Amino acid sequence: MKRFEYAGLTKELHQRLTLEFDALREEHRRTLTKYIMETKKCNRTAARKYFQRFDNVVKERSKLSPLTLEDMREYLTNGLVNDLQEHLLENYSARSGSCKPDTNKTNAGLTKEFFRELRKEIAVLRAENRNRNAEYIMEVKGCSNRQAQTIITAINTVYTELGILTPRKVIQLEGLLSRELFGKIAKYVFNKYEWPESLDKEVDRIYLEYREKGKLGRNKESVKRTLYKAISMGL
Repeated sequence: MKRFEYAGLTKELHQRLTLEFDALREEHRRTLTKYIMETKKCNRTAARKYFQRFDNVVKERSKLSPLTLEDMREYLTNGLVNDLQEHLLENYSARSGSCKPDTNKTNAGLTKEFFRELRKEIAVLRAENRNRNAEYIMEVKGCSNRQAQTIITAINTVYTELGILTPRKVIQLEGLLSRELFGKIAKYVFNKYEWPESLDKEVDRIYLEYREKGKLGRNKESVKRTLYKAISMGL
């Protein structure tokens, strides 16, 4: 019985999660519990509890939480884990234990001026490539149709203020906006929001390619790393 639509995720993210979990079950048919025991170094009872939590998310009986995602990450691709982490960062409220929006999404997290310029360029992009947005993105980004569809979803989410413009979404927009606007938005977003270490190289590259006077976000010490440093120093 479905209690939580898409487990608190978007339809696209839940479909990807379901596909990867189904592939895992197919690969370890009749031996999935044993496989979980081996990877988690646990007994059969604990392995079954892990499986049940994962299965509840896939079958929409419970919402995906950061804790469950952390337990699932070794069974999923890095790309999906990163996208799920980003979604939870924007939408998961630990206080209520739900996935209610917990971030101010006005202007997609940008200044009013930046958001107005972004919407203007996106509108032009759509008009110039009517009915072939995916094909155009594939040409510009050199990516697959599936990746292009993910970028289109990101663009629509930001354009309609259903989500904030995160560092990962900024990287996805490279090449689709004017160089001037992209550089300004990248600087703003990288200085405002945290990003996973897997994006460090891309942030470095963008910083060098679009650098202006002043420092870009890559020079801002990660909140996560600062906390780790404080803990290691006994603070």
